[in-house]
Amino acid sequence: MIASIATIVRAVRERERCSLEELSNRTSVQLSILTALEDGRPGITTGQLDDVARALSLDPAALLNGREVPMGMPSVFLRHAPMQDFDDRDGAVLDDALEQGRSLANLRSLLGDPAFALQAGVFERHAAAADSPDAPARDGYKLANEVRQWLGNGAEPLGDVAALLEERFGIAVVARTLESNRVTAVSVRAETGAAVVLNVRDLHRAGNPLIARVYLAHELCHVLFDPSPGGLHIVIDRTADRRVQAAERRARAFAAELLLPLKGLVDLLGAPREVSETSTASDLVAKARSRFGTSHEITANHLCNLHFVDLGLREWLEAAGSAFTGTPPEMRLPADDAPSRLLVAHVERSHREGILTDGEARGILEIDRLAPLPWDEVDL
Repeated sequence: MIASIATIVRAVRERERCSLEELSNRTSVQLSILTALEDGRPGITTGQLDDVARALSLDPAALLNGREVPMGMPSVFLRHAPMQDFDDRDGAVLDDALEQGRSLANLRSLLGDPAFALQAGVFERHAAAADSPDAPARDGYKLANEVRQWLGNGAEPLGDVAALLEERFGIAVVARTLESNRVTAVSVRAETGAAVVLNVRDLHRAGNPLIARVYLAHELCHVLFDPSPGGLHIVIDRTADRRVQAAERRARAFAAELLLPLKGLVDLLGAPREVSETSTASDLVAKARSRFGTSHEITANHLCNLHFVDLGLREWLEAAGSAFTGTPPEMRLPADDAPSRLLVAHVERSHREGILTDGEARGILEIDRLAPLPWDEVDL
């Protein structure tokens, strides 16, 4: 393996016209260690090799396994509360989240399992339709139906949306404290790696756990379908302003239809009939959200858009609230600042099968080199 790594490092370094001395300065790895590495001799640590990979814009997990996988410029999509306040200090958080998404995809490949939907390129990216005022929403509904058909679930409630993103689509889900207080959720994507970050500071989600399902479904649309050449893409999400970008309107419609499919609503409520009586409208919202495990806001808005409820009641419904009488759906979000749940499972399996060393497993999970691995603690 060391010979393969040495060949890759030397080839990439020379292609970039980077001397060993310059690479040493970029990484703080001693020149003698880098020279030994390129000569195919052992001596470099996992952490040092990780630094070398990043300095050469290579995927660290892939390099550890003797594969050259470039790391391109990521695309970042931000979901905001009324005011945009992205803080550059959150860049490191997004880098870490994306690295988890990349590691998840790489380990999946090394384990020999079928590729996730994102990595397999199941869905085609394209700009949101904007040729008419309702075009983005229609596009979002269409894409949500495509995703549901692929999932083999046209009308039934979705279960754990966080697990769905990770296990079917290959998108790591993490919860992090962001300096950008008003950002509720962020998605980041590069090549075949992607992650969604939920902001720990989001008080709305803290008081309404069902809203996390909406955030995740919303970000899924951005990751799967939004095209971009890389870089930061600020998508303003103003709850009081419906005149927003086409990509954002598409993502809103996608999330609503994914969580509250028209076919399922018709099965539950009957055909849309533009109910105009307030108590009946409120009952429809309560019945729908209790069945599909959604927040009041998205349910009320979706039922109005699909003409189950008269559009004139939209503002009244949004302010009135509704009862939730169902069983809250399971949502296995990772603990704050913890790794992706599925990534931990893949690292454990890779470690047990001898694909990852102790040091490599600790490096991916960002565990101190002297600390026991989580599954070792369980075995004691």
